[in-house]
Formats: sequence, C-alpha cells, structure tokens
Amino acid sequence: MPIWILGLGGAAVAAGYAFLVEKMHFGPPLVMFTLGGMTLALTSAALIRVIDPLAGNSPAAAVATRVGRRPRELEREKQLVLKAIKEIELDYQMRKIAERDYREMVERYRTRAMRLMSEIEAGDDFRVLIERELTMRLKLEAGKPAPAPVPAAEPENAVPVTAPANTSNACAACATLNDDDAQFCKKCGAKLVQA
Repeated sequence: MPIWILGLGGAAVAAGYAFLVEKMHFGPPLVMFTLGGMTLALTSAALIRVIDPLAGNSPAAAVATRVGRRPRELEREKQLVLKAIKEIELDYQMRKIAERDYREMVERYRTRAMRLMSEIEAGDDFRVLIERELTMRLKLEAGKPAPAPVPAAEPENAVPVTAPANTSNACAACATLNDDDAQFCKKCGAKLVQA
C-alpha cells in the first residue's frame, strides 16, 4: 500500500473524530487535528517499515536478501578460485611445485571456476544448472577408459613376481612400476636398484 494513502487515511480518521466526537467546526484547530492524524499515520507506517525487516517477519525481504546474497557469494568465490589459479601458475613458473601437481591443481580449480560461472549464469534457475551438471558428467564418463580390475590380494607366503627385464624402475620385491627418479618403492618401500 502506498504511504500517501496511509497519510490521507490518517488525516480522514482524525478529521472525522474531530468533527463527530469533538464537534469542532472548520478552522485552524480542525486543520491542526487533521494534520496531527496524518503525521501519526505516516510515523506509524515508517516505524513498521523499519522494525519489520529487523524482526524477520517479512518473507519478501528475506527472499530478496537471500536472492541478492547468493550471486554475490558465487561471484566472490569465483574471484577467489581465479586468484588461486594465478598463484599456482606463479608458483609453477618459479619452480616451487612439480608439473604433475601443477596440472592436477589447475585442472581442479578450472573445473570449479567453470561450475561457478555456470551457476552465476543460471541464477536461480536450478533446472538449467542440474541439466548442465549432468551433461558435463556424462561427457566426462564417456571420455574415461573402463576402470582396471582390482587385483586379488596376494597371500603372505607367495613368491614375489620379478619385474620385466625392460623396466629399470620396477621394484624387485613386488614388481610395482615406480617413477624414474624414485629411490624407494611406492608400494612396499624397498630400496630400488638404479640401473
């Protein structure tokens, strides 16, 4: 309801009271009484509008606050993720992190940034957001190779399998392939013989 209608209503109620109950005639006292009624109505409306959001009684204000806050939070998180990507790239250029770690972290942060950008773009349309997420996951699943079967656990008294002759970084104890610069086996911890 517009506030000017409340002011006119307050003035009309005050004028009616002064005219019918107090038996005032048109003149300065009646005008002052009418203006006092209008002032009282406007002050009450302003007080209610100030107190109502503070008391949390206004569902429209709560929805507006929540809707306004979500895009700001998403935008802030996006900025933080992009800043993290820049910091990782700087650390990689300064040779503080390995290339494998760099690629893994950048990929993870870029995926998160893309997801945040699509959430910002979709707004409150969660149906579009869910459809995009499903499409992205289906594309990722289609591009992945089938998972390798998990080998059965070896009994404790089993003879260790020796590594093939052409692999220099395979463990002699458990035949696990290790990185080229590894000095110990990543599975059993045995010292590797460097060829």
